[in-house]
Amino acid sequence: MDLSAIQENEPLSNHSTFRVGGFAKYFYEVSDTDELPELIKWAKSKDIPYFILGGGSNVLFKDSGFPGLVIKIVACGIQHKGSEVIAEAGAKIAQVARFAAEHDLGGLEEFVTLPGTVGGAVSGNAGCFWNEISDVLSRAWILKNGDVLEVENDYFDFKYRWSSLKDADDVLLKVAFEVAEGCDKDRMQDVLEIRKERQPVGMTAGCFFKNPGATPEMSAGYLIDKCGLKGEQVGGAQISTKHSNFILNTGDATANDILALADIAKKSVKGQFDIDLEPEIQVIG
Repeated sequence: MDLSAIQENEPLSNHSTFRVGGFAKYFYEVSDTDELPELIKWAKSKDIPYFILGGGSNVLFKDSGFPGLVIKIVACGIQHKGSEVIAEAGAKIAQVARFAAEHDLGGLEEFVTLPGTVGGAVSGNAGCFWNEISDVLSRAWILKNGDVLEVENDYFDFKYRWSSLKDADDVLLKVAFEVAEGCDKDRMQDVLEIRKERQPVGMTAGCFFKNPGATPEMSAGYLIDKCGLKGEQVGGAQISTKHSNFILNTGDATANDILALADIAKKSVKGQFDIDLEPEIQVIG
């Protein structure tokens, strides 16, 4: 690869669905994951941090930016082999679900509603409609200490909205999802309609907080709503009037606005219900 192609002072607001954030000191888009070892080696040689970015749908970049190298994986190949759909880390998870549907393969129907990429979905064990990525991932390929390894599902030690990727230097390269013959396209349409009805669109990163419990009354959105915060604003950031666990950038929000609003929600829920909300969003910077 040509290291001179590494960009400097790239606005991170261009790479986050929140559309906020400062600048990355260095930035590089990877369309071929074979470039990753050299990029990581370069960052380590300069003694700077690096961050692996997917679609930017579950991250909040601080206004101060990132003082190292942001590596955005855009490698997005998808293929069908036997009982698996294999997708590179930069592929949109919703597109993987649509690919499966086009090939009449079932098991990924609900994931058509998920934003973001395969890499981000695996890292955070993303889920919707009572299904999680850990339910369908059969194996994966990772970059670990400069070597490409094939690993099984249990390698990631999946938990609710968490995988071992959160605390490791491993880089996810591609994933094999287990599928079955026959796609339930009616189910796909149903979940798309439910999402459209219940969840807001716009400059948001999806659910900001993890649900502290498994019942509707223990969902973060329900608790924030009961605190009377639906529609609450700080600067250009607003708690959605449609779903209280969504924070929106109404047009001119800063990362500080979003963080301040999230802090209001967290303190309100703690004060009224004695429940500590944990962010699902990854705050970078």
